[in-house]
Amino acid sequence: MLSAQQPDRAEVGIALGELSQFSEKLSIPVAVTDEAARICKKSMGRGLARGRPLSRVAAASLYAACREREVPATLADVSAASGVGRKVLAGCYRMLVTELDLKIPVADPAECLAEVASRTRVSPKVEADAREILSKAEKAGITAGVNPAGLAASALYLAALLNACYLTQAGAAEAAGVKEVTVRNQFKRLRKLVKARLEGTTRKKSPRRLELEAARSVRVEVPT
Repeated sequence: MLSAQQPDRAEVGIALGELSQFSEKLSIPVAVTDEAARICKKSMGRGLARGRPLSRVAAASLYAACREREVPATLADVSAASGVGRKVLAGCYRMLVTELDLKIPVADPAECLAEVASRTRVSPKVEADAREILSKAEKAGITAGVNPAGLAASALYLAALLNACYLTQAGAAEAAGVKEVTVRNQFKRLRKLVKARLEGTTRKKSPRRLELEAARSVRVEVPT
């Protein structure tokens, strides 16, 4: 772990200014923004910003503060607000968590579901079915150690299929701020819980109809 040092005041000012702009775009509470500023200054004091764009460190600090305070801002949200690529942002965030020993609460997939459902604009019935799927998954013991946002997106995607609302895996992944492969992998596990119902739903449609419907993408809105 890097030792503490005195960061350049000008650079700190620039980083905090960018952080403030990102926070304003996302309507982040003042207390959370202050915590993000603390994380940002601490990371710069540890030399973690050396060789990295200040916007990257500022964005990662903001995302870390949101996770700490359980503010529902996804990785995709912060990426869109800051202009920092999601993959790069995720890597910088992981570095801050490790190097600064940040205590990030473990999120509950059920708590992530409402936000993901809102972004994909699915019906209340689809959201309710997704919540039931998550409940079954928890009882089956397959939720431990799994990305909660990814699991919520996968449950929502499965529920959409069961209700003939063809939300795509890509659309669900974007809404949750995770990779499409994460949704695909978790979907395979969740599908086993409702296998009979899903087969009964899809068997009624022709292959061509399914291909066309599966290609439809639900519009996802990310705050900017």
